[in-house]
Amino acid sequence: MLIFSRRTLQSVIDTVSGHTPDSQLRSLINAVEKPNKNGIPGVWELYLLAGHILAHNAKVEPTLANGKKPDILLPEHLIYADVKAISDDQAHHDYPIEFFIETFSDQILRRLPVMGNFQVDFGSRKASIDGQLVSVPVLPPKADIAQITKQIALDLRLQGGDFKRPFEYLIVFDGVPTKISFTPGRHDFPTLGWNSAHFTTHRRHDREVDSVAKSALDGARPQLESSPEGSLRGVYLCDGGTELWTKGAAHKTFPIHDIVRRYIASSSWLDFVVLFSVEQERDPTDRMAPSLRSRRATYRVSHSVMARDEAIRDKVYRLVREALAKLDSPLQNIESAYLNRMNTATSIGFRGGWTTMGDDKFRIPARSLGEILAGGNARSILDGDEDRLWISERLAQCHRDGRMIVKTELVSGRPSDDDWIDITFGPKDAAVSPLELPASKKKDPS
Repeated sequence: MLIFSRRTLQSVIDTVSGHTPDSQLRSLINAVEKPNKNGIPGVWELYLLAGHILAHNAKVEPTLANGKKPDILLPEHLIYADVKAISDDQAHHDYPIEFFIETFSDQILRRLPVMGNFQVDFGSRKASIDGQLVSVPVLPPKADIAQITKQIALDLRLQGGDFKRPFEYLIVFDGVPTKISFTPGRHDFPTLGWNSAHFTTHRRHDREVDSVAKSALDGARPQLESSPEGSLRGVYLCDGGTELWTKGAAHKTFPIHDIVRRYIASSSWLDFVVLFSVEQERDPTDRMAPSLRSRRATYRVSHSVMARDEAIRDKVYRLVREALAKLDSPLQNIESAYLNRMNTATSIGFRGGWTTMGDDKFRIPARSLGEILAGGNARSILDGDEDRLWISERLAQCHRDGRMIVKTELVSGRPSDDDWIDITFGPKDAAVSPLELPASKKKDPS
C-alpha cells in the first residue's frame, strides 16, 4: 500500500540496501512504477526495518535452526519479529463504504461545479453478527465502484440542472436502493455526508470463528517458534489505517485487542504483538460532512503493544517508538492511497494550483512548473481534470492586466513528493502594459 511518499520510499530503500536482497528492493520499485498496481508488497516490512536499522542496528532475516527466517532481529535485545500486512485491495473489499465515499468525493469535485450539501443514504440488509441482528450496508463490488461513482456524478449533473433546488437520486445495488440527496445553500464548497451511524462495520469474518489477524499470526508461527531460548518473539501486524484485521464486531470496541490477547495467552511461542495503524489527525466532528476541497489531512503511524507481561510490553513499546522516530510520517491512509493509486498510478503527486492571498499570490506545485518548462500544456497541467477553468484563467488575467511577477518563493514539502512555488504579482507594470497618461492628465485638452 503506497501510503508513503516516493521520497520516503527512496530513503527507506537507501537505508535497507545492503541488508536486504536487491531482488526484493527491485520488486518494490517495479510495483511502485507499475500503473494501476493496487497493492505494493513489502512496504511495511522495509519501512519498519529501516527504522530499526537506524535506531538499533537491526539484522535482516536471520536463519533459525529450522531454516526459517523471521523478518527482523534486534541483536542487542535478542528480539525476533515477523511483519504481517494486509493489502489495500483486500481492505477495500472488506470496507467498501469508505472507499465509495472517497471515490464519490473525487467525482463531485471533478464533475459537479456546484456548492451545496450531498448526502448518501446507503441501503442495507439485516444480518446476524456475533449473535446480534444488525444492519449491513449493500454496495457494488469494489472493482466497479470507480466507474459507478463516475456515472452517478454524470447523472447528478444532468438531473441537477442549475443545482438551485433540492433533489434526490436513486440507484440500486444488488436489489437494494441507495438514495443520494442534494440540498443547495452553501456558498464556499460542497460537502458530503453518509448514514454511517446506522451500520455495523462491513466485514467478512466472525470474530469468534476466524479473522485475518488470526490467520496472520498462524502464518508467523513457523517463522518464530524455533527462535533461540531466552529470546523474545513477536509479530508486527500492520493495517494501514482501519481495523482490517477483525472486520469489526458490532457494538464492540477494539476487538482486535481481544483477539490478540487471547492468542498470546494460548500460544507459548509468542511473547508480544505490535499493532501498527495509520491514524488521521483531523477533527472527528468533521468526519460526517467534511469539506471536500479543503481536506488536507495529516497522518501518523500509531502503535500499541500487547505482551505476555508488562515488562515485555514496556520494552517493546519503547523500541518501536525509537524506530518510528527515525522515519518520515505517512502522507495517506489506506483509503486515499488506494484512490490515488487507481486514479493517477503515481504516488500522490498534486496537479493544479490555487490562490492563497486574494488575487495577488498563487501557489502551484514545483513539479507542475517543471512540466510546463519542459513543454507541457500549462492549462491542462494547472487546471488538472476540472471541467472549468481555474488557476490558468486567473494567471492569464494577471497577464492581460499588465501585472508582473514581483516575488517567487520555494516552499519545501518534504517528506511529501510535492514542493510548492509561491508566486506574487505586483500592480500594473509599464514593462508589459500599454503606456498611458496619469489619470489627472487625461482630461487636459492640450
